[in-house]
Amino acid sequence: MELKILHFIPNIPSDEGFTSFFETFLSLMTQQAEVHLATLSPTPSFTPAGCHLHCIGSGKSDYGKNGYCNLLALQKQYLKLLYNLMPDLIHVHGSYHFINSRIALWSKKRGFPVVFSPYGGMNPDYIEAEYGMRTWKIISYQKKMTTEAGAVLSSDPKESEYLHSMHPTPRVEFISDPRNDEYWGDENYTHSTMELYHKVLNSDKGIHIDQNSREALSALLHLSLTSSTERTPLCSEDILNLRSITASQWHDIYLFAAEQGVVSNIEEGIAKAQLNVPGIDLNTMAHFEPRHPKDHSPLPSDTLLSKNRLTNRKIFKELRGSEDVIRITCIMLLNIKHHLKQHTLSMRHLCEIYAVFRFDKMNEDKLAETLSRLGLLKFAQRICQVLSEMAYLDEGYMPVSALDDQGTRQIRQNLMKY
Repeated sequence: MELKILHFIPNIPSDEGFTSFFETFLSLMTQQAEVHLATLSPTPSFTPAGCHLHCIGSGKSDYGKNGYCNLLALQKQYLKLLYNLMPDLIHVHGSYHFINSRIALWSKKRGFPVVFSPYGGMNPDYIEAEYGMRTWKIISYQKKMTTEAGAVLSSDPKESEYLHSMHPTPRVEFISDPRNDEYWGDENYTHSTMELYHKVLNSDKGIHIDQNSREALSALLHLSLTSSTERTPLCSEDILNLRSITASQWHDIYLFAAEQGVVSNIEEGIAKAQLNVPGIDLNTMAHFEPRHPKDHSPLPSDTLLSKNRLTNRKIFKELRGSEDVIRITCIMLLNIKHHLKQHTLSMRHLCEIYAVFRFDKMNEDKLAETLSRLGLLKFAQRICQVLSEMAYLDEGYMPVSALDDQGTRQIRQNLMKY
């Protein structure tokens, strides 16, 4: 399916060299994607072939030139354009422009991935040239824009080296500028930029995966965790949804499963549902590593991950004499809580506690009493709620009643967004 890309540049620079390069770049990109360009002021002389132009300013030629404008009106205009187009990705061009940082922020808050091209603005020599002003802008908005972008596209070797050494973001991609490399060419630059777009879109699937794919993933996890003797583990709506998943959605499901460490569960669910899924090789899908990588190791059931020896000793003392299954459940819940604090909780860990709830018989009253003594009762209820949503854990298999509150929402956010 053809990508839809929305580019944003506040004003087309008067530099003829850049204008010619940018116009050629957008024209070549239209051969591979649906391309839109938004600016703050109309540019009648700038007409890249096949590119759709949009003015979101007041119509004045100098509107927003120095970063001053009616931000509320601009936000309204931009969001109207954004939701009318529903692009796959936004590419923001140019640094040290406050409105660029707002465009990136408004897009990211609404779940649209952003690529940022600073065009040498983060070169240390360029920063040093106007130390005071550049430093103020870096502190107030430029660093945050660089840090939170889905990727930074740099065509300046020194800038790229600086970004890698300063570590504001690990997602820096160097693509040589065709204006400085006679052997490179505009076609290669455009093709490499398109590859970067796909790499960004293959990343952070916890945020960008669509609702049908999430429901399919939950259904497959549920299938993988049910016993072989269960006759109707899924409802008709889930079965129809699984059969309607497209090749691109299977692509997203596998990427998300890889982030969460549950690829084997997904494949087991696919086998049980007897689905025909297109062949997908995760090794061929270029993507950025998660900003906070998930832990895919097994969830310990006999030792605590916390390094606080005094607290651990008190917990084991409290659990002394408890039934094995109650002790195992409490330890696993404490380790899940530890992963939450470290932002490393993955669906793999929740699948393991799901299996305990589903298949291990326990005295629920005694478990609730033990959880209450350890201060874990509400946490266990929140985990039950997440499991009911993530893998369709039935109420009859929950050892404690589910609870949906602010704490539950934080667990969801930690699981999906980090």
